[in-house]
Amino acid sequence: MKRSTASAPSLSPKHESDVKKVKLEDVKPPTTSNPPNAPTGREIIENYLKGDVTSAVLYRKICNALETFDQWESEAPKLQLLEQFLGIADAMEARTDVLVKRLLNLRWDKIPSSVIEKFRTFLCELAIRHLCFTEDVYNSVIERLVPQISVNDETRIVTFVLTEEKQNEHFEMAHYIISSVLRCFPLSAKTLLKCAKKAMPHVTRPAVTVSGYMRNLILMQKYIPSSISKDLWETMFDRLARDDAHNWRCEQNEEENKSPRLFALNDDILIEEIVESTNNSEDVTPQLLEQRKGEQMLQYLDAVCTDVIAFIRDSEGIDRQESEEKGEKIDEKWLTSFKFSGDKVLAADKLFDTFLEVLESTMLNATHVQYISFVWLYFGSLKAEYEQKVLEHLWQVTIRMPRAPADARKSQGAASYLAAFLARAKYVKKNTAFTWLEEIYTWLRHYVDQFGSGSSQILPGLQRHGTFYAVSQAFFLVFAFRYKEFVKDQEMLETIRRWGVGRVVHSPLEPLRFVSKPVARCFSAITRSLQLVYCNHVIPIEEVQRPFDDMFPFDGFHLKVSSQFMTPLMRKFSPLAEDLSTLTKALCWNAVAGATAEKSEKSAETVSSSEGLDFLDEDDIVMSTGFRERTFSCGQSSLINYSATPGLKTFNV
Repeated sequence: MKRSTASAPSLSPKHESDVKKVKLEDVKPPTTSNPPNAPTGREIIENYLKGDVTSAVLYRKICNALETFDQWESEAPKLQLLEQFLGIADAMEARTDVLVKRLLNLRWDKIPSSVIEKFRTFLCELAIRHLCFTEDVYNSVIERLVPQISVNDETRIVTFVLTEEKQNEHFEMAHYIISSVLRCFPLSAKTLLKCAKKAMPHVTRPAVTVSGYMRNLILMQKYIPSSISKDLWETMFDRLARDDAHNWRCEQNEEENKSPRLFALNDDILIEEIVESTNNSEDVTPQLLEQRKGEQMLQYLDAVCTDVIAFIRDSEGIDRQESEEKGEKIDEKWLTSFKFSGDKVLAADKLFDTFLEVLESTMLNATHVQYISFVWLYFGSLKAEYEQKVLEHLWQVTIRMPRAPADARKSQGAASYLAAFLARAKYVKKNTAFTWLEEIYTWLRHYVDQFGSGSSQILPGLQRHGTFYAVSQAFFLVFAFRYKEFVKDQEMLETIRRWGVGRVVHSPLEPLRFVSKPVARCFSAITRSLQLVYCNHVIPIEEVQRPFDDMFPFDGFHLKVSSQFMTPLMRKFSPLAEDLSTLTKALCWNAVAGATAEKSEKSAETVSSSEGLDFLDEDDIVMSTGFRERTFSCGQSSLINYSATPGLKTFNV
């Protein structure tokens, strides 16, 4: 006689001890020959929720079976099990959380292709119907936006688990689920943001996982609501800034240890060639592993910078064919082929405003960032309106009254970025730069009049004056980079003479003592040449502690692919021909000052006879010899370090 679930005997209290002794052994995959009247998945869930003991045992066996689901070789039992539950999302509730979580943890590449669409629909319905599972579904799906990789424990070589086609299918499926849930349940946006932050790969994970995840976060901007768009960009750039700064610290350590990584970059060896050569090496040493990690980090930063640029170009509607004619080649297929969209996404004309907010909240407090900040240099070049906005925004942050120490640091960072735009951005015209330079000097003069004039009790170098010193350094740097254009305009030169720069330079606050020494020496040499002010004696020989965190954004860009967009936007340091010798000696003195006392005189002779200023306009200086390759001798290390001589490099004379 066939067994019917309806006629299953109820257990009396005396049988309860027997039920508790039921051993939940590892269940073998179910076979296709099931009894005709076997309970369906819906019946199992409904009876389990009613307290039926037999259904409870069967429910737990199914949950245990799902733990080994990925190891099943045959598709038939997989299909039979999944078919029972993929259509009953409405029957799930909080008490079935074990079953739901086991289903969410299934590897998508192990699910039969014939039911993958049903599985996708099941996840969508689960997140929309049941608030208790919305976050679980988001967590599970967003984790699939991280590329699946395997790492060799000995060589640390990274390989992808899935083929590119299969991996892209998983990415597309994940985006479909997220966009569908957001469309039907808009209030879950904050939960999505929380899960996106949580899923960010750890810093110890290979860089390729982070770059893949970042690309998917960029694609999410196509359909997520504008209410979380800024927060998601902040999450991305906060991680990028930390990785960029970590890469800078690694480069400093490698330079001290004479690692070949920096030699490779400065010898223009392609990153791909470096990785290929290290991967093929038979002898795996700790130094080699560190080198591989460093090159992977550069590839990751390059890839993300390129992807962000591609997204900006797509939002701005830049013609790809026109760009290709200019020689700008970039892979945008991943972006243009993306077919999901949302209802309340961030408007294209609001994207720049969002990036300005992210610049303030994330980048202004981030020191030692080499590459990521160039995204704003590129964005500002697209429209004159953007250029004006970024300069005005940075100035407002600079002069804003600080309410906390973090606000003061942000003001100092804004001054550094303002100086970087005015000094290094080619698209900032002469008149614009001069107007802002005058505005900066006016602020410095008023500050000196208020806090640093006629008082013997003024103590220079205090942190409370940190913003003043940051703005002073901005003034000195912009003047050094742009003075050549200013002095060619007689009216501008006369205006500069009327400023009375000595009023600030020789104030009791002594700004030249507490700014970057290369910047101070360069400014001193130029103003002496122009007979504006003599201030070389103010600059200390020994290094002093600065009351602010100085930054030099846009100082150098060595990433391979994205450099095609950044390098043409950068202005090179180009002094007047007659100032060449003076500036050479000033900067060489700075290089020698860091050497030991017994070698300083000899180094000075060597440096002054062999090196000068790099980044000169060839129209103004005709040089008998070509540009000298960068050297890496210990005595010259301060000339090649990032931000050591902000754009004021050395050349042959």
